[in-house]
Amino acid sequence: PKTPPTDTTTDTTQNTKKPPMAPFRLTQSTQTRSTQTRSTQNRLPVLVLAMLLLASGITLGCSSSDIAGPEVAAPAGVESKGSESTSGTYQSGIDQPFSFNWGGNRLWVRWKSQGDCANGIKVTTDGKSSEVPVNTEWSSLVLSDSAQEVTVDPSGCVLDVDHLSDTTRPFIGMQITDTSSAPAIAPKSISTTPTAVWLTDADTAPGAVESALSEAESNDSVPVFVLYLRPQRDCGGFSSNSDSSSSSSSNESAAYLGAVQDLASRLGDTPAIVVAEPDASSQDCGDPELIASAVQALKVNPSTYVYVDGGHPGWKSVSDQAARLRAAGVEKADGFALNVSNFLHLDEVQVYGDDLSNVLGKDYVVDISRSGGTVPAGEWCNPSGARIGTEPTFDTPSINMVGELWVKQPGESDGECNGGPSAGTWWQEGAEDLASNQD
Repeated sequence: PKTPPTDTTTDTTQNTKKPPMAPFRLTQSTQTRSTQTRSTQNRLPVLVLAMLLLASGITLGCSSSDIAGPEVAAPAGVESKGSESTSGTYQSGIDQPFSFNWGGNRLWVRWKSQGDCANGIKVTTDGKSSEVPVNTEWSSLVLSDSAQEVTVDPSGCVLDVDHLSDTTRPFIGMQITDTSSAPAIAPKSISTTPTAVWLTDADTAPGAVESALSEAESNDSVPVFVLYLRPQRDCGGFSSNSDSSSSSSSNESAAYLGAVQDLASRLGDTPAIVVAEPDASSQDCGDPELIASAVQALKVNPSTYVYVDGGHPGWKSVSDQAARLRAAGVEKADGFALNVSNFLHLDEVQVYGDDLSNVLGKDYVVDISRSGGTVPAGEWCNPSGARIGTEPTFDTPSINMVGELWVKQPGESDGECNGGPSAGTWWQEGAEDLASNQD
């Protein structure tokens, strides 16, 4: 497992056969956390409860006093969000109206009925009321800073509500959105799922950024970018942007920081997520101080959320990776990213991520784009058994985990191995294999 998981994705402007990618938006997902299977049949209406969460540092929170009902311990077998923090609460048997009010930077709220709620519940947002379905499975509720008050009337239903407001941990949500028809060459499950925009070439990156920002604005969404421009990228491997794996020159470093500063300038106050330099902190080539400078340049914008790549559980120990991330500037970032372009299941990554988070005091995101299958240990280049993962979501199993994202574009080759074309090239056969029989 010490072999690094070389990412091979190219910039979205470079491959005309690549399927279009929808930007991330806020979502509600129904999820039972005792398994890795997510149901999509019981989503709450987006228009009522999924207003865009702007990454302005002001999102939603609620206090236990806002909710009518006894504060109780979560039932056996239920992983309570509220039980993980003093600012959170699990409340049972709520049959009276209650309200959510603003207070923090991070909020989970989920609810379910204790029995049949055929008529649903009444949700009033800034004076406008709607009927919302609710059932005996947990559903997530997320609100936005554009609304002033939301009141929920159980209307004869009896609800269990679990919520956690954490004012120290900002986050951004996302939503599955089908903004265009799937091209004939791409499985629809891949072409319509929001995937990060990779910036791999300084010449084409500005156009890719502007295009993504325009699409995000038109779809009320939050773009996710991958900064993959560093000198000596991939240490001369499949995704190399240099003929040598030696230390970068001062001219290369200056050009790199110039490109990063241009990115920061184009993002401005627009909410965006940036995954910074896959593999960089875990590999032994390159300059961690250069990555730290890039993080600092991006964090000039408060609305840019930066996650420094932190490898995966099979690569470096927690203590080793923590030291590497510190050297790469994670303390100035919002957190770190794991499993980028790799294939490990979420439960395995979560254990590693939580341990790393506890050491660093930082949150993390996980790439789940190809985590749905079973891959032979140590294989990272177009391995057999790989499948696409579940839908991206912010409804994560850990308070330390900000989101489960599609960072790597499934269907793009990892390199000239196991029958694949050159790195970053669209591979129809590989895409079809990934999209078939996913967990």
